[in-house]
Amino acid sequence: MIPSTSVIPAFGSSLRWGILSAGKISSDFVKAMSITEGAECVAVAARNGEKAAQFAKQHNIETSYGSYEELLADESIDVVYVGSIADQHAKMTKLCLDAGKPTVTEKPLTLTASATLELIQLARQKNVFLCEGMWTRFFPAMQKVNEVIASGDIGTVVNVQGDFGWSNVDCPFPDDRIWNRMSGGMTYDIGMYMAHLGQVAYPDSEVEIIQAMATMKNGIDQTILCNMMFSNGNNKVDDQTGQKGMLQFYVTGAANTEERVTIQGSKGRIVLDSPAHVPEKVRVFQDAGRGKTTEVVHDFAMPDDSFADQWYYPGSVGFTYEIQEVCKAIRAGKKECDQFNWGHSLQLATMIDEIIRQTRGEQGESSTEEKVGAA
Repeated sequence: MIPSTSVIPAFGSSLRWGILSAGKISSDFVKAMSITEGAECVAVAARNGEKAAQFAKQHNIETSYGSYEELLADESIDVVYVGSIADQHAKMTKLCLDAGKPTVTEKPLTLTASATLELIQLARQKNVFLCEGMWTRFFPAMQKVNEVIASGDIGTVVNVQGDFGWSNVDCPFPDDRIWNRMSGGMTYDIGMYMAHLGQVAYPDSEVEIIQAMATMKNGIDQTILCNMMFSNGNNKVDDQTGQKGMLQFYVTGAANTEERVTIQGSKGRIVLDSPAHVPEKVRVFQDAGRGKTTEVVHDFAMPDDSFADQWYYPGSVGFTYEIQEVCKAIRAGKKECDQFNWGHSLQLATMIDEIIRQTRGEQGESSTEEKVGAA
């Protein structure tokens, strides 16, 4: 974490949010914000002023702008959310940081590790808050997973297995965003939901090896199978040191998969039931002899989302957890969130780079001959 040297600004009872881009993900984000104490959405901007006005009316937002620059010039706005298509994230985030606005950018923060590093360096230079919206890390269930791993209750983590897939058969080609050659494909869309689990299971570790393969559809990656090996030398559990930890996963646009995650330790395991990217239940199993286990279930039900007529993405009411923690961090004068900090963003971007390089032969910048630094 980078300590703040600036004076912490004064805020009202609620942080005032502005939204850049009036699309589906922004709609879900604003709906979740409406039930989040200490946060209110006061403005939205889109390149099309009419679309911004329509979005504002739909979500009872007081102000709409026909350009991003107008919103960023609004001194009453405390923090900005970027919800555009992924290939615009880097450009729009830079606009926000240059304007001195604390910024939350929907994942992926950028499409390459080098672009991610540039934004982190800019945020550091400007002394401005920046957070990649890796919302899963903010769920209470994921905080419980962190606690269980740190406690040693399941021993040394040996392997993580997971899957995530949604069927894109009804996404029209070439118009749907998933077929966008720059930012489409299933790695950019949902690969981070699996890759980040290595950071959870093996905190402060390096990625030593990445092996990835993929099937292609319409020129983009459709089903991706990936193996990663993490160093785990900083951990000492069961008197074991130098342990190597594995992560195995696949993501796909060819099927709606179970989406279940297992974190296997030397003394037990953690299971995140479907849908694991918006987890509500953590099951902890501890060995009681070969073939015998004890089970403890921790439930973290999300808020009731029936207040909204339409949600575009499953579990989006869970954005409230991310919004809460961002508001806390900004009020405390922090420049990044503990749950998912700049180091996490850079390491995750480097992992995705390498998967893209191996499966598409383009854009990725990492090399399997180099370790991916610890977050």
